[in-house]
Amino acid sequence: MPATPAICGNGPLEILLTNDDGYQAPGIRALYDALRSAGHHVRLAAPASNASGSSVSFTWNTVSIVRDPGDANIAGIHATPATAVVLGATALYPPDRRPDLVVSGINDGQNTGSLLAMSGTVGAALAGTMLLDPPIPGFAVNAERAATKDAQAALPADRLERIASHLAQLIGSARGWFCEGAMLTRPTTVLNVNYPARPMSAIRGVAVARQGRTTDLHLEFESTDTGAYASRIRLQSTTDDYPNSDVNLLAAGYVTVTPISAALGAPPVPPEDLKRLLDAKRFQ
Repeated sequence: MPATPAICGNGPLEILLTNDDGYQAPGIRALYDALRSAGHHVRLAAPASNASGSSVSFTWNTVSIVRDPGDANIAGIHATPATAVVLGATALYPPDRRPDLVVSGINDGQNTGSLLAMSGTVGAALAGTMLLDPPIPGFAVNAERAATKDAQAALPADRLERIASHLAQLIGSARGWFCEGAMLTRPTTVLNVNYPARPMSAIRGVAVARQGRTTDLHLEFESTDTGAYASRIRLQSTTDDYPNSDVNLLAAGYVTVTPISAALGAPPVPPEDLKRLLDAKRFQ
C-alpha cells in the first residue's frame, strides 16, 4: 500500500522556498525562519537578484548558483523564479527526497486580479505544478504595499515576521485541502495568499476569494529625447470587479486565499471545502 503523502498528514513538510525578489530579500528570509520554527524542513532556492514580473519564464542555458556561506540550505540561482524551482527540486535535493510543497514569497506587493498573469511570485509556485513530474502543489504569498510617498520603502521587518508566522499557521490549516483522505488529489493547484496593508489588529479575517479581473497597475511607454521609449507605471484604484474578488476583499481588509492553476479553464468560483477549512481562522 502506498505511503500517505506528507502533505496529507499533520507532520513536518519538505518545503522548497522561493520568490521573485531575490534570495536575500527580507520577505523570503522571514518565511524561511518562520517555516523552520514551525518544524518544517526548508530548502531555499530563489533568484540571485530581483526577477519581478517574470511569470513562468524559463532560463534554458547553463545556470550557475551562489551558496549562502552561513547556511548550506540556501542558494541563489542566476535564473528566473520558475527555473529556480525546477533546479531546486531536481538538483539540490538528494535523489531519495523531493519537496512536498513549494512556497513562494513573501512578495513585496500584492498579486491580485489580472496581475497574476505576470507575477514571478505566482509563476514560481505554478512552476511546481506545471514543470515537475509528479507535480508539487504550492502557496504564493504576497504583502500589499501601503500607499506612501516613498513607494520603494522597505516593508517593516516586524510586519514581515507577523505575516510569515501567520502563513505557517495557514499552511497547517489548509494543507489538507490538497488531499482526499490519504491521497494527494490537487497537486496542480496553488493557493495565492494576499495580506492587506493595514495594522495586524485591523485585519478582518481570512477569506477565500475569486481571482479578480482588474488590477491597479497600469503600464505604458513614453518616448524620450533620445528616440527610445521608457516604461511608466501608473497606479489607479479600481472597484470594477467581482464582489468576492481578491481585489475587493483585500481592499476591505481581509487576508485573501485564491485557488489558481495553470489550466486556463479553471473554475472561477472558489471551492466551498476550502472556505470551510478557513472560516474559523483568525489572524494571530
